Parts: sequence; structure tokens; C-alpha cells
Amino acid sequence: MRRSAISIRSLFAGSLTELKRPPAGQIPFLDGLRSLAILLVVSGHLSADFAGRYGSTLYSRLPFVADGWIGVDLFFVLSGFFIGGQLWKEQSRSGTVDVGRFMIRRGLRIWPLYFFVFIFVLSISVILGSPPKEYGWSDLVFITNYVNHGLVQGSWSLCTEEQFYIVAPLAIFFFTRHLRTIGHWRPWLALALCLVPLLRATIWIHGTGSFFRHDPQLFKVLYYPSVTHCDGLIMGLLISNLWETRTRPSSKLANPWSLFVVATLLLGVLNALQKEIFDFTALALFFGSLVWLGIQRKLPIFNSKLFYWLSRLSYGMYLNHEYFAPWVISSIVPRLGLNHSRLLQNLAGVILLVVLSAAVALVTFCLVEHPFLQLRKIVLGKSTQTQPGDFSAVTR
Repeated sequence: MRRSAISIRSLFAGSLTELKRPPAGQIPFLDGLRSLAILLVVSGHLSADFAGRYGSTLYSRLPFVADGWIGVDLFFVLSGFFIGGQLWKEQSRSGTVDVGRFMIRRGLRIWPLYFFVFIFVLSISVILGSPPKEYGWSDLVFITNYVNHGLVQGSWSLCTEEQFYIVAPLAIFFFTRHLRTIGHWRPWLALALCLVPLLRATIWIHGTGSFFRHDPQLFKVLYYPSVTHCDGLIMGLLISNLWETRTRPSSKLANPWSLFVVATLLLGVLNALQKEIFDFTALALFFGSLVWLGIQRKLPIFNSKLFYWLSRLSYGMYLNHEYFAPWVISSIVPRLGLNHSRLLQNLAGVILLVVLSAAVALVTFCLVEHPFLQLRKIVLGKSTQTQPGDFSAVTR
């Protein structure tokens, strides 16, 4: 027992040491964006549940809270950027990509905690005598974004990313003979970014009979499938492609502040034109401009290590927070003595959920994620040591 306790303490110590030391070249601004993404998601979910139980508040009605789902689109852009960076580097270096190695690398990062949560939730369901009819089979094959019968909360976006991890390296592998340099991919990525909203528009007009008609139920249909909600991933690939050629004389990098202003204006224009069709594209452009700004300008706004820690824990937080939200709202918030103010109760609930979710994510990082990251280094070699931003983007 004593030896076991010592090994667990050693495991925690090693994991915490890694959390304290950001990798060389880490970009704090991107850590901040990733932290912002998980805070948007957690705050949005808690506030929506709170409003459903006690009534809405000034905070829950704020646009970035009521639409906290946009944190997922920010995750998508970051995922496309980080993963794209790895793929473009490999193509530039070797002329192709090693799909098997890439999948092992991603699998040892994503799968351990994902399947740990799956097994834990399934076990609790069985113990409580209420196992779901489907037993989460769609979680196991990563298609809950199409059938929506998963056990893992928020698994739809994880499935979208998992499908991206398959399609992106395979596309590069099969088409490198025709697209020999990474620059040759840019027109095709831009075309894909235009085709996705066109596909949504086609589905929308077919379903509603009018381009300008609004239908919340049809929007939900478009929200989950990867083919209609992958704008952010494509944008991330495009940004990383441009970034990998930044030192070449032929590359012309646009002013990041100008792009940010233009993207912000487009966000408003496209949203006003037809929000259900253009929301994802507009968010991809806006968040993409933020990433482009962050990698080109050393902005001190997110320099605190707190954002690095939140960034590293965001995957675990994304997977666990929805399980704790109902308990926080029904059991903890009413005992805080804030019954005179629903607004304060709402804010306190968000803070408590963030802290609780981060604490649990810290434990699962030490016990589940970090050991498999160490295994990944052993399996794939020292070259797999954490690179800037190399932690799963997932997504809610």
C-alpha cells in the first residue's frame, strides 16, 4: 500500500512539473484563446441550465454567454492550426506525411481520457440501473455528431475533430504528388471554406423554401455534422499553411490588425444577412483573424501562467463539466446565501463550476493524460515532446 501511495505521489509530481513549465516557443496568446474557449463553453452551459431552473439573468442574456457554443468554433480553429502545423511541416520536410505515426500520436493524446470518461459514465449508468439502450456505441466509433446517441457529453465535437484527424493527413498523403508544395494547397482550402456555407445554404433553402427564413430546429441539424460545421478546422489549416511559409520571400503576410477589423465587420454583416447559414463561416474568419494576430504580434494580454494551466486542462474540463453543472446548480448554489440575487447566484455558479471542473481535470491529467503522453514519447521517440500548442483541441 505504501509503495502504491509513493508511486501515485511521484506520478502527480511529474505531471505537475510539466504543467509548471510551458514548452519552449509556447505562444501565450494562443493559450489565452484556448482558455477563453473553455470558459465560453462552461459559462454558456451553466448559465443555460441555471436560466432553465431559476429564470434568466442579466449575465445569462449576454451574447457571449447565451451563445457560449461559439467556444467550440474557437476550439476548431485552434485545432486546425495546431494539427495543420504538424502536417505542413512534415510535408515540407519529407514530401508526404506518415499517416500511421500521426494517428498514433493523436490517439495517445485523445483516446485515453475520452475512453476513460466513456467507461466511467457507462459504469455509473449500469450501477444506477439506467444504462442507455444504445450503450454509447456511436462514441466508440466517433460518429455521435451524426447519430447523437452518445454517452460522453459533448462528444459530437470530439467526433468532428477525430474525423478531421483522419481526413486531413489522408488527403495530404494521397494528393502530394499533385500538390507538391504546401502553398499549392491554399486555393483548395479557400475553395473548401467557400463550399461549406454553400452546402448549408442548399440544405437550408431545401428545408425552408427561403434563404432568409429562420428555423432553429434546422439550425440544430446543421450544427452537429462535420460536413456542415467544419469551417473553423479549414480556417485553422489555412492559417497554419500560411504561417509555415512566412520566412519565404514570396509570401505576403497581410497586416493582422487590418484582417482583424475586416473579420469583425464581416462577422456583423454575415450574421445580419443570414445567421444560420453564415454563423460558422463568420466565426471562423473572426477567430482565425485572432489567431493570425496572436502569432504575429507579442500581445501581453494572456501572459499569465493561469492561461497556460487552463489551456492544458481544457480538454479534461470540456469532458467533465456538463456532469457537474446540474449538481452545482441544484445543490451548491442554493446554499451560498445569495437567494436575494439570481445574478450573483448565476455568477457564483459559473465560478464554482470552473474551479471544480479544473480541479477534476487536474486529477485526470495526472492519472490518465500525462502517463499516456509519456508513453507516446517512448513509442514515437523524443521528437514527440510537446510542441507549442500540442494538446488536443476539442472541443465541446
